[in-house]
Amino acid sequence: MSMRRGFFWIIAIAVFVCSVGFVRTAYAYIDPGTGSYIFQILIVGVIGGLCAVKIFWAKIVLFVKRLFPGKRP
Repeated sequence: MSMRRGFFWIIAIAVFVCSVGFVRTAYAYIDPGTGSYIFQILIVGVIGGLCAVKIFWAKIVLFVKRLFPGKRP
C-alpha cells in the first residue's frame, strides 16, 4: 500500500509542476460584475457568521463555562 501512495504523490507533484511551470501569459481580466459578486459573498459570509453567533450565543457561553470551571461562591 505504501508503494502505491508514493507513486500517487510522485504523479501528483509532477502534474502540479507541469501545470505551473508551463503556464503561458493569460490575457484575461476580472470584470466588475465578478468583483462585486465576490464582495457580496464576503459580506454575506460575515453577516451570516455574526447571525449564527447571535443565535447560538447562550450555548457558546455554556460550553466555555464547562471548559473552564471556576470557583463558585
